Amino acid sequence: MIIPVYARKNSRPICPICGRKGSIYDTSKTRSWRHLEGFGVRVMIEYAPRRVKCRCCHKPVTEQMPWNLGKCRLTLPLIHQLAFWARELSWGQVARLFGVDWSQVKAAVEDAVQFGLERRDTDEVTLLGIDEISRRKGHKYRTQVYEIAEGKKRLLWSGEGRSKETLREFFHYWGEERSRRIQGVCCDMWNPYITVIQECAPQAVIVFDKFHIVKHLNEAVDKVRRKEAAILQSMNDESLKNTRYIWLKNPENLTAKQQIKFHQLAAKNLKTQRAYEIKRAFQAIWDSPDVENAEFALKQWFWWASHSGLEPFQKTGWQLYNNKEHILSYFFLPINNSVVEGMNNKAKTIIKRAYGFHTAETCKLALIHCMGNLELPDIEPQIHK
Repeated sequence: MIIPVYARKNSRPICPICGRKGSIYDTSKTRSWRHLEGFGVRVMIEYAPRRVKCRCCHKPVTEQMPWNLGKCRLTLPLIHQLAFWARELSWGQVARLFGVDWSQVKAAVEDAVQFGLERRDTDEVTLLGIDEISRRKGHKYRTQVYEIAEGKKRLLWSGEGRSKETLREFFHYWGEERSRRIQGVCCDMWNPYITVIQECAPQAVIVFDKFHIVKHLNEAVDKVRRKEAAILQSMNDESLKNTRYIWLKNPENLTAKQQIKFHQLAAKNLKTQRAYEIKRAFQAIWDSPDVENAEFALKQWFWWASHSGLEPFQKTGWQLYNNKEHILSYFFLPINNSVVEGMNNKAKTIIKRAYGFHTAETCKLALIHCMGNLELPDIEPQIHK
């Protein structure tokens, strides 16, 4: 079905740049736009757009059309529908559902993202969460920057890699004015991130995420366990075999079977048991009533870790103590990346349902579209009177 559209007699075209009416410069050839299907019939809109001679912009431009967004050959209602379902399904499924090409779905998403970014309000962004996710095999990472303020959880930016240059790209995109408004950043103990944050937003309080600190402590415990298990196995003692997850859990989370095994191993006075107790002792720092008590608890914990004779904990202890400022800053700005971890899982789901993306730009487009809380174009175009 082809729907021809004609300009009203004596009407003046509207400049898409400034929104003012101007005189007709000339008329272009007839173009067509794909519209929503009706009763299974493909619908096309045909119109010969006029070019506006605008006094404000001082150049002839193609007039603003109420069903069109930029140079896209899809109508606004179809862009809205494609972009809406592209948040819920893979782009290939959306293309088959609407009977369009995959590239048309991508074009609709690009226009919807551009529409949303132009209207996104970022003036009150003060708290950031920074983390990386794996995009594909081969150590292909993406740096994700989220807003983590209560009630405003969204993806602000995504960049390829996890180097200093990657995060500098974000601050360059964000600009000096908005960077000065950042009050706190929650991240892991990745030195390139810390260096760039201190360089581009020196006023921001850096808070190390609890999840990543516990992850480092668990890795230290597991290294002790593996080394001790190898020594015991050489003496035909397999008591530490298949016990990895016992030492990674808190006691209250152990199953009944794991609790029995845990108490049996505790009676053997193993190095792994000592490593587990050192890990558990770190929780006392966060349970402290104030920063002074937390600093005292951290000093006690560091002495225990550094004098434990366990190499993994000696290394981890120095790493944490050298960054104690960013650990204790939690008492001044109690933020964490629990929201970020949840959104990272959502990002991985988006990548997985598409079976990966061929290019980094397509991946970025999909992530910001699904997780940026961007406004979609109006499904009903505004008709200018």
